[in-house]
Amino acid sequence: MKLRYGYESSLVGVWVLSLFLSYLSPAQTAVGDMGATEGFENLEWGASIAQALHVYPDLYFHGYILTREKETPSRIYYRKNDTDKIYGVPFDSVEYWFKDDRFYRIVAVLDSNIGPRTLMTQAERSYDTLMDLMKRRYGKPKEYKVSYVTEYLAVVKEAKWRIRDVSIFLKYNGAAKGDSDRLILTMGKQGGTS
Repeated sequence: MKLRYGYESSLVGVWVLSLFLSYLSPAQTAVGDMGATEGFENLEWGASIAQALHVYPDLYFHGYILTREKETPSRIYYRKNDTDKIYGVPFDSVEYWFKDDRFYRIVAVLDSNIGPRTLMTQAERSYDTLMDLMKRRYGKPKEYKVSYVTEYLAVVKEAKWRIRDVSIFLKYNGAAKGDSDRLILTMGKQGGTS
């Protein structure tokens, strides 16, 4: 008995193979080397400061931020040798937040300037890049809002994803007064520490 393999079976085989390879691809869920639900880059959510210093010996203490009056202030750390790139997007700074000796959040900031010939700033382009990437990885944002400030038509764009107990918040602040705009990426465990 001879088996025939036609055009349709070849297409099905290619489709199944591509589906399998896309499932295995680490780029689908990775943030740095780790998925967003596990941590950021090589640092797991809930890691102690000592563990973080073991993973990143160049981590240094910057200061405290009090987010709620009756809670312990968060300790903010930076890395001396950080490339400050997340998903290939360059940032001016990346803050590593710890509360009660546990890693629970990163805040990345990119400021860019608007010039006389600027059609789209680096911060706005980076927002669009990250927005597309996040949609591909995590789907449509749970919350999305665009606001327009009338004075100079500054735009504020906000998107928020929740993946299990991790939230990702992407915000673009157009230049309201002045010539600079800002992109902020916040990622971390909901409810602070684990």
